[in-house]
Amino acid sequence: MNEIKQPKKQLITYVLLVAFVMILLNSIVMPSLQRAQITETDYNTFITMTENDQVTEVEISSSQILFTDKDGKVYATAPVTDLDLANRLHEHNVKFGSDIVQPMSPLLSFFISWVLPIFIFWGLWSFLSKKMMNQAGGANSMMFGMGKSNAKVYVKSTEGIHFSDVAGEEEAKENLQEIVEYLHNPGKYKEIGATMPKGILLVGPPGTGKTMLAKAVAGESNVPFFSMSGSEFVEMFVGMGASKVRDLFKQAKEKAP
Repeated sequence: MNEIKQPKKQLITYVLLVAFVMILLNSIVMPSLQRAQITETDYNTFITMTENDQVTEVEISSSQILFTDKDGKVYATAPVTDLDLANRLHEHNVKFGSDIVQPMSPLLSFFISWVLPIFIFWGLWSFLSKKMMNQAGGANSMMFGMGKSNAKVYVKSTEGIHFSDVAGEEEAKENLQEIVEYLHNPGKYKEIGATMPKGILLVGPPGTGKTMLAKAVAGESNVPFFSMSGSEFVEMFVGMGASKVRDLFKQAKEKAP
């Protein structure tokens, strides 16, 4: 028998989590590290260092002026209205320039401002809810999926279990073979007014082959086999055990041929 295992954690959750971490690093951590390596100074110091030929490169923006000295150290100062700044930098052979600000399209701005945060929060919510569900006892916990059946489902393999694999229990096998024959050829039994029983109860001490007989019926009928121990129906809250029974039969009906 091959057990049908539930899929593991969704890949999209990990992708969204990694994307969120990368965005966090690029937007908070990296700028903080860069700011830590920049020394703030006043505008007069900038002019003095420029006139003393200590400045090699200048980057001018609307919010600040970044300049680098001959040792590679980076300084920052606030911009001041200085009409002679360009001439002064040119006279002292300082390489200077300014970033070209490209206007962002409204569609891209809307995506970054609204759509992307929604996807990020949805991914985090999915990841945290799954973590909480696992810590609370899995899909059958009180908070998540209460009353859901956690039955193991097996499907018939190429070498499935048949009645010939069950030793002894001839009388039980004979009765169960009639059930299998009814499943394969129900018309013959309906002609004489026979109906399919609602269920079959196998009773006996542990180790007498009850589960093996049930698997043999599934193997002979070429239908899935559900396995669930009786202790798994016991719940702390009233009605949860019965809910698990109903859910188990619901799953079985969905797998019916």
